[in-house]
Amino acid sequence: MKSVFFAIAILAGSFAHADGFKCITESGLNLKVFNEVDANLGTRNAAVLVVSDANVGFGNKTIATFKASKNVLASSALSYVAKVDLRVSESNRKGELIGGTKLGYLAYIQLTVDFSYLRPVAAGTKMAATMTLVKRDGQKIMEDVVCTRYLKN
Repeated sequence: MKSVFFAIAILAGSFAHADGFKCITESGLNLKVFNEVDANLGTRNAAVLVVSDANVGFGNKTIATFKASKNVLASSALSYVAKVDLRVSESNRKGELIGGTKLGYLAYIQLTVDFSYLRPVAAGTKMAATMTLVKRDGQKIMEDVVCTRYLKN
């Protein structure tokens, strides 16, 4: 019986609650980024970034999903970089519009949030961010973003 409780304690200790950011641009583009929940993978590392358009009809809102497990999402400090790889099924809708350009023309989507784990904030706190769209030809499109801190209790 003690070994069962010990195993459960070890499993529970290796997983954290989800955290991340839910963001929206002035044009209605939604960016949701969530960090890893497995402590072995680093709970401050990005796991998934979902880009969707609030202005599109139900069922077609999601434009692209980027996952660290597919090597198309990375993070450092509070900068999340999604590599647009049209070979990955979750991000191959190249005709979808993001920030006035088509997904197929983009090389990267970068979300930089004004946040630090040294100065943590409560769930629901709003903070400034910037979305930078880097096109394959090197051109950059920047847009201001408002993010809300997400913490699963």
